[in-house]
Amino acid sequence: MVTPAMRTPLSLSIASPGYKVSALPLFPQRNLTLGPVISALSSSYGDSSLIGFSSRRSRLPSKHGHQGDSYSNPSNGVIEAKKGNPPIMPAVMTPGGPLDLSTVLFRNRIIFIGQPINSQVAQRVISQLVTLATIDEESDILMYLNCPGGSTYSVLAIYDCMSWIKPKVGTVCFGVAASQGALLLAGGEKGMRYAMPNARIMIHQPQSGCGGHVEDVRRQVNEAVQSRHKIDKMYAAFTGQPLEKVQQYTERDRFLSVSEAMEFGLIDGVLETEY
Repeated sequence: MVTPAMRTPLSLSIASPGYKVSALPLFPQRNLTLGPVISALSSSYGDSSLIGFSSRRSRLPSKHGHQGDSYSNPSNGVIEAKKGNPPIMPAVMTPGGPLDLSTVLFRNRIIFIGQPINSQVAQRVISQLVTLATIDEESDILMYLNCPGGSTYSVLAIYDCMSWIKPKVGTVCFGVAASQGALLLAGGEKGMRYAMPNARIMIHQPQSGCGGHVEDVRRQVNEAVQSRHKIDKMYAAFTGQPLEKVQQYTERDRFLSVSEAMEFGLIDGVLETEY
């Protein structure tokens, strides 16, 4: 059912580093009615302009889904439910049957990370990236982030996959991108890294909980130091800032507004809503 709020046009714009505002067609069709929604979703992958954007084109594959489709529900494990209380994802009714929200997002080449990144989350995201690249290696992928951080190894695994596949991967921060979540935000395709006006971004050096025998602690500390050097070099490459300045910023928790993050080079623009 379409509420009256969905019929109100919504335009988004980007505040560039030069403080010029340019339009970004993230949601070009906000005047929605039930007919266009069903029509858009009646094809195998729908119209990506309803939900996401592509800087090149929003061409989606024409291959029709079949029963047992390996990517019909790619976001298993996104929501961790208590035992005996399985989550029920919102469904969108289409002529071909109901589709859960995660499937609609995936079919529009959108990946959402809204939790700390561990090995399970990394496995899901990497499988989604590889699958989308296999389906269509020309169209862009959009990754939404509301992420407080996570495992350094898991985040680096996701970044390696983003860099390896042919499609460009844009990143958008909603809420917060902290710690390794900020690294993933900054690691998106240059020119396609954005944040919402009220988002917060925090960068710092990696944390390590060392324990065990003295020799084990020494080795863990050495590994943490090497990880910090690697991440500082990555931030320097992402932002264009000198390594010494990056090391100053990551010495302690550094919280940044979106304008400060854009000035530092972590993002390329701020998405502004105009009602």
